[in-house]
Amino acid sequence: MVKLCLATGFRVQKSVFESFLDSVQVASFENEAEKIIDPDTDSVRLYPIDARADEGVRIVGCGKRIENPAFKVL
Repeated sequence: MVKLCLATGFRVQKSVFESFLDSVQVASFENEAEKIIDPDTDSVRLYPIDARADEGVRIVGCGKRIENPAFKVL
């Protein structure tokens, strides 16, 4: 799962990743994730963040803001 997340985005924390995907890429990501995880014990959460919510993202500590994402996977 880590390899899939790194192929589509970048690591924010040990098990938190950000990816900027359009709706086709999100569907592909979900399809690939379903092949990797054990649905009885694992979960992958995709949180859509609209432009208004994205404007309110704050980062404390290291890290930088990525502008104009279509879809974030966290």
